[in-house]
Amino acid sequence: MKNAVSLRKDRRPAAGTRPLLAGACCSLLLFAHCAAGDAERFPPDFDVPAAIHGGAGGGRAMAERDSLHRFPVILIPDIARDHRDWTGANPGNAFPPDPADVHAALTNAGFLPIEIWMPDFAPAGAQMSSIEEATDDLKFFMIAVLRYTGANKVQILAHGTGCVLARLTLLKYRIPHWVHAEAYVAGPFHGADPAGSAGIRPALAGRPNAIWLTPGSELLREILLSGETPRSRNPADGRYFRLKTLTIRNGMPGGDAWFTANPDSPALAGADNRLLPGLDHDALRCAPESMAAVIPFLSSAAAPYSMAEDFDQDGFRGSVFGGPDLDDSDPDIHPGAREIRGDGIDQDCNGCDLSVLGGRDGEIPLTHD
Repeated sequence: MKNAVSLRKDRRPAAGTRPLLAGACCSLLLFAHCAAGDAERFPPDFDVPAAIHGGAGGGRAMAERDSLHRFPVILIPDIARDHRDWTGANPGNAFPPDPADVHAALTNAGFLPIEIWMPDFAPAGAQMSSIEEATDDLKFFMIAVLRYTGANKVQILAHGTGCVLARLTLLKYRIPHWVHAEAYVAGPFHGADPAGSAGIRPALAGRPNAIWLTPGSELLREILLSGETPRSRNPADGRYFRLKTLTIRNGMPGGDAWFTANPDSPALAGADNRLLPGLDHDALRCAPESMAAVIPFLSSAAAPYSMAEDFDQDGFRGSVFGGPDLDDSDPDIHPGAREIRGDGIDQDCNGCDLSVLGGRDGEIPLTHD
């Protein structure tokens, strides 16, 4: 699928002999232009999942996977926002304004373009139609990033309702083992004010996601029922683990429309919960104080892709090397592969087979040998 974001050709220095200083200046200009372009589009050779409405990040070509040195980060915006939130839009009361560009903050901290991904789950200015439906979109975007970067795992940085979308996706499809770390900023995990801007009134006006975020809603009970930072089983070795989790909130009982009912709504039991008072909902996403917590949390080193760690050459590293491919001898078994019901084989590498009965809870965990 062609990228929905328009592509622009990189400027290149003109041919011919130039003084060394002029050549250096041209190189710096080219680097600056390319860095800006990374925040405006996906790479032209990136296979964008069909339901993704656009986005940016990921560098300029798959060849850059050879230089990967951190786990890639997928930045998930709030419910009616897009990737521009991560490139300086809607900074709230963050000060000074320059660090409000999260993409720039990550690159300034040493993240490479191929390590930063910013998908859009709705057209610009619109709200994602359904959190439940968007879980499919996020799952397939995670798969696309894993394949493109060759990384063992991805990381999640989410804001607002994007936090609920991320957590629901991981639990619904049993794929926490695809993730190295998750950072949640101002997520309404314990509910948002039902009378506020994200509550019942917008839901009645045709924004059905909002009603699911009210305190005690079925969706929120579902993602918290098994523990707020639940133990997950790695299907590669059968061991249980808790995903490394960071949350950030402002604790403002009356100054933030999202959390007037429960200012501690973003906190999760068992997570590294940070309180940053004085920042509003948008500033929590991008202020220097927030970046000072998020960037070190997401800076774990990762090894670049090696064909020697992908025996079946399907683009995913084998589990013996910490990758998500649970059968590296079969190119038809990997994340995103078509699952065959009731055959006792885990084609899509989430540790389960599909029941022949189907339905919402139709996945059957396979025992570890």
